[in-house]
Amino acid sequence: MGIPFLTRHLYPFAETVTLGKSQNVQHNQTQYVEAVVIDGPSLVYHVSMRLLSLSHGFSQPTCDEVSCAVMVYLLQLSMVGVKIHKIYFDGALPYEKRETRLARLERSRKKLVTLRTNSPRCFQKFSSPPRSLTTSPKDILQKRTLPAKYANIPENPFIVPAVFEDLKHRWCKKNIISVVKDVPDLNTASLSDLPWGDAVLMVPGEADTYCAHVARLTGCAILTNDSDLLLHDLGILGSVVLLDSIEPWTCEASRHEHTLIRALRLCPDLVACRLGLKSLLPLAYELKIHPDSGLKQLIQQSKITDRSPERFPEYCQFAEEYQSSSSLDQEMLCESYPQHLDPRISELFSLRERTQNTSGQLYMYLVVLNEDPARQCAWTQGKLYRSMGYSALNLSFSDDENYAFVDEYVRRGSRITTDRISLGNREWLLLEMNSLCLLLDTVQSQLGVETASPAYWRIFAFYIIHYEQAGFNIHSTERLRRLLMLGYGDKLDWVDVHLIAQMQSVLYSLRLLGQLLGFTRFTDDISVRIRTILSNLPPLSILMRPVHEMTQEFRTGCSVNDLVDRLVKLMGQCPYVGDSPYFVGESDAGREDPVTPPAGMDGFGDARASRSTRTLTNIFELLSEQ
Repeated sequence: MGIPFLTRHLYPFAETVTLGKSQNVQHNQTQYVEAVVIDGPSLVYHVSMRLLSLSHGFSQPTCDEVSCAVMVYLLQLSMVGVKIHKIYFDGALPYEKRETRLARLERSRKKLVTLRTNSPRCFQKFSSPPRSLTTSPKDILQKRTLPAKYANIPENPFIVPAVFEDLKHRWCKKNIISVVKDVPDLNTASLSDLPWGDAVLMVPGEADTYCAHVARLTGCAILTNDSDLLLHDLGILGSVVLLDSIEPWTCEASRHEHTLIRALRLCPDLVACRLGLKSLLPLAYELKIHPDSGLKQLIQQSKITDRSPERFPEYCQFAEEYQSSSSLDQEMLCESYPQHLDPRISELFSLRERTQNTSGQLYMYLVVLNEDPARQCAWTQGKLYRSMGYSALNLSFSDDENYAFVDEYVRRGSRITTDRISLGNREWLLLEMNSLCLLLDTVQSQLGVETASPAYWRIFAFYIIHYEQAGFNIHSTERLRRLLMLGYGDKLDWVDVHLIAQMQSVLYSLRLLGQLLGFTRFTDDISVRIRTILSNLPPLSILMRPVHEMTQEFRTGCSVNDLVDRLVKLMGQCPYVGDSPYFVGESDAGREDPVTPPAGMDGFGDARASRSTRTLTNIFELLSEQ
């Protein structure tokens, strides 16, 4: 999260630079940045904020919009001649970052509560079409202040993994051309097939240390908004270019056909030298503990700390965080780290590899969904599938390395807390996978929609929501029809919002299950069958679409009315209890249900059917008899 106000104090020491080096612009006084390494999450959030600042009304940037804008941003850098060494994304963060991560979750929760309080009846009204996917590079690069009314809008929780996934697999030359064909300033002639596929890496830990390593090794600049990067050892030539300082620039002496880009650069070694310090670490430490002090006072105290750091144990502990691993260690870790997993899922992989991790347990930090905070957390939906995925990973290791549970950090009522998910044995897992496979096939045959279609997965998720919370009536049916046909100018109330969050929870849980099954490489027929079906799940940029993008999926092929009728027919074949709109109990706000353990939890002994397992088995028996 960086040291508050550090960059503000250091800006007077920054130099103006031009990104790239145009052959048509030659000034002896101009400094150029020709190569960069990019802090991936920082770039994603930066671009998202730029898109949000373009809004005329509340319109949280979607995964697809942010992904397209990041692609245009990177393409613009290439057009001006900037070489991109690497784009690093955080993988498994160290346990020491637990408090920081919980603080981020709490901040997101508070933003959601504030939004809910300020908009009690209507979350959003689509009064205009979404932003164009072909956002002009100048719009993305142009500096602008985010209006105060947008300050409490929660971040889209899936934009970082969605952009990572798209840079790896979606943005090939063909797809890039299809998006930017209407943007005259962009030239795609020199692009390779996947221009950023090899440069994008997920790393075990924070991206900071890997960015610092490349900067130290090559002397390039780091593109980031994280002031922490100023505290790492970047070498004599390494530097930081703050994303917030980047802006388009028109040079009168240039006839260059592309936009020139200007920014502010900070070289930590040079700045520290000017301040009479060995590094900027003592200054950052003093600023952290004395945030109200002036720069002159901070420098004076920093020099005392810098001369005799051993006298200040707390400073030494603070400085340890910024000590980089050896280059060999980092290269080896990157080579062995899985690049096909979602960041949250890769964390589980990493924790299992580190059997002696500090906490001695497995944990999952689930993002705060865009949900109704007055209701039960939407992550309750799909919990069974996450438990199956965790159990599969657990069973892929030897018995002496097994865990009994995974702690999920989720919103519960008005706080962030842990939800303990018990892990099942192989017998339980096979039983649940057989049930899921039958359900997937049954829903597909009843709907008549292929599993490669996003519409199939939406309807499947709605079925699961009904199935787990059981409550359906005519009112629910009509609201569901309206939601799937929602157009611009329609209101999206908080009941709608919560249903979409529940749908996202189910789909992400299935994604987690599919990826962990793929990692474990179970070879039994049912595991292979489940993996094959789940491989048809769309990428996150599609999977996590908001309503105004999602409804487009239901305007081709089978009509919404037909799909809802078939869904209602399928729902009528399973028992349910109670009436509640959108399958969500009106009295479930803040309810803290005990976690239902999977079968076989008592020492991984004989399978003991849980409530959800018994219910699933009954309905599958009914369906199989048809």
